[in-house]
Amino acid sequence: MSWTLYRHYKGNHYLRLGVGAHSEDLSPHVIYRCLYDNPEARTWLRPQGMFEEQLEDGRPRFTPVARVRLVQPEDYPTVLAFGYDAWGEGKTLPEFIASYEQSRNHLRGTRYLLETLDGLPVAGLNTLRFSACVLGLASVATDPAQRGKGYSSLLVRGVMELHRFLYGDLRFLLFSEVPPSVYERHGFRVLPAEHQRFLPSVAMATGEAPLSVEEGEFLKAYF
Repeated sequence: MSWTLYRHYKGNHYLRLGVGAHSEDLSPHVIYRCLYDNPEARTWLRPQGMFEEQLEDGRPRFTPVARVRLVQPEDYPTVLAFGYDAWGEGKTLPEFIASYEQSRNHLRGTRYLLETLDGLPVAGLNTLRFSACVLGLASVATDPAQRGKGYSSLLVRGVMELHRFLYGDLRFLLFSEVPPSVYERHGFRVLPAEHQRFLPSVAMATGEAPLSVEEGEFLKAYF
C-alpha cells in the first residue's frame, strides 16, 4: 500500500488518503490530509475532477511529488544504509545492516519509506507503537545523496498525519539528533531535563501536557 504526497499550487503539501463515493450521487471525491497545521480542518474532501484538474493558467491544482509506503524486506539493505554514516560506529556497511537483525526496535517496529514518483528510495523512518495513543518515531534518515531537499520532513509529517487519520489524536515521541527546530515545526517540543537521559540525542514529544509516568517509561524503551 502507498500514499501519494502532493504539492498544492499555493505551496502547501498534502497526503492523498484515497477516493470515496458521494452518498447521494456516487461521484468520486478525493480524501486528503494537510501536512501542516490548519486551524480549519486537517482532513478534506474534494471532487476528484477538481482535485486533478488544471487551472486556467495551465498549472495543475495538485502536483504529485512523492510516495509514502511500507518498507518491504527487500528494501531493508537500501533503507537501513541511509543511517550508516551517523550510526555505523566503526562497523562495515554489511555489519551495520546485519546488526538490525538483533535490534528489538527494528524487529517490533513498522518502517515507512519515502520514494520519488519514479521509485527511487530517498528517506525512511521506523514507528514504534507504545500504546493505543502513543507512537514513537525512530531511525529517521535520508539517503546521503538526497539530503537537503526536505525529504525527511515530508516523510515525518506524512507518517504523522496518516496515523492521526487512522487512529485519532496521538502523542508522538522521538529523540532528535539534529537541531530540535527541525521537529518543532511539526509540533514537537523539547522535554524537561528529567527526560533527557540519552544526550546528545534530545527527547521530544508532541502535545503541551506533561508526560505521564507511563509515557516517560516509553522513552526509556528506545535504547
